Amino acid sequence: MFARIFCLLVLAAGTGLATADTQQPSAPDNVQASSLTSTSIRVSWNQPWDDIGVDGYNVYRDGNYRTTVFATNYVDYGAESGRNHNYSIVAFDAARNFSVRSAETSASTGGAPQAAPQGAAPTDGTPGVPGGLSAQALGGGNVQVSWNAGSGNVAGYNIYRDNSYRGTVRGTTSYTDAGVDANRNYSYQVVSFSSDSRFSTKSAALTFNAGGGAQTIRNDDPSPASGGSVPAGYSLVFSDEFNGGSIDSNKWNTRYRWGPNWVINNEQQYYVDSLGNPGFGHSPFEFDGNNMTINAIRTPGHLWGSANSQPWLSGALTTFGKFKMRYGYVEMRARLPAGQGLWPAFWLLHQHDHDRRPEIDVVEMLGGNPNTVYQTYHYYDNWTLRSTPSFEVNNTNYASDFHTYGMKWEPGRIVWYVDGQETNRFEDGNVSWEEMYLLVNLAVGGAWGGNADGNTPSPSRFSIDYIRAYQR
Repeated sequence: MFARIFCLLVLAAGTGLATADTQQPSAPDNVQASSLTSTSIRVSWNQPWDDIGVDGYNVYRDGNYRTTVFATNYVDYGAESGRNHNYSIVAFDAARNFSVRSAETSASTGGAPQAAPQGAAPTDGTPGVPGGLSAQALGGGNVQVSWNAGSGNVAGYNIYRDNSYRGTVRGTTSYTDAGVDANRNYSYQVVSFSSDSRFSTKSAALTFNAGGGAQTIRNDDPSPASGGSVPAGYSLVFSDEFNGGSIDSNKWNTRYRWGPNWVINNEQQYYVDSLGNPGFGHSPFEFDGNNMTINAIRTPGHLWGSANSQPWLSGALTTFGKFKMRYGYVEMRARLPAGQGLWPAFWLLHQHDHDRRPEIDVVEMLGGNPNTVYQTYHYYDNWTLRSTPSFEVNNTNYASDFHTYGMKWEPGRIVWYVDGQETNRFEDGNVSWEEMYLLVNLAVGGAWGGNADGNTPSPSRFSIDYIRAYQR
């Protein structure tokens, strides 16, 4: 595609760039692994040396990337019962210099039974997984997280925030977390443990923003619809099923962060900021109880001045300032609109205007050719835009029905999916390591697909069943 990130490059052009750090950390040593339960293994290692300081670690299991952590330990709650697993660690610094991979260590979970489903106690004495997480802002940088008790022999609970251990409680099903920034999202999970040190798997994640209230993701949330491709071992960290009657302001903005009046790529639409400007006189968002639809319409004459003289009105959603992620899997189920000049997209964009300033396009379509969708990765090398080819998928008419569009993002690798089938992949050291947020929009016109014409439908409808994000 024609990369949309050039406008952010312009916004960031006045910032100074620090002298490059080129020193890679030393390899982590003393990597040790030990079995905790029939399906969990604890891995630990020594902090390696770096001239500036180590920022985090990539964990590999059996030669494959497993997760990224920011402490010198990790509990693998998705280990296979009765199997030996090999673990190795790569350290990285803030400039994203990566160490060589550490020596491998191994551990076996033994032959005990697999963990029970959420909320049920396994027969081997392992406590059941806590469910029904919720959260409440208490003020003063404090948040209270609550949950339903795990069944069986439960002696207490370990609380995790953003995949890092936060605290332990006994005799209660709530925990008060201090030092919370009201301007960012946090992901909470809870693990039950027994008096004889058996641990449940992690609960389903709860994503919470203290500035906007709780958005509870419960253990009984719907699983991915048929055709999805969520990787094994990934937990839901963000979800909108669009089953309500309005935009959830705890999850979404209805404008790009550079504002509605900045025209990019010679596009023809004006994105109506329904949340920020409810009195505009038109909303592009429609709800039917199952789906959200973004409607693009020709601008009515009485709104021409309010719409920056753009000939079309449309909508965009972003999670900027509300949800961000580094590595994981995202998926959208949607029916894309057909029509000359229409440009629907689901994508991720860099949270900060430095480093590679990446953009990952999960799916795009040019409405003049509804039989092809595109998948692309863009980044900057210094101030030069680099892009993969716009990988094409030509399987069906994507405007005739709903399809799932997914993307798995790991260190050095991006894999794209359509309807649960891998369609493309890109493996390279320039794959984003920066935090990114989600965007979905319906553009009209532009330098890539050309402008709308007299045959372009008004309204043109981009219908979305759900958008979900998962992480290990």
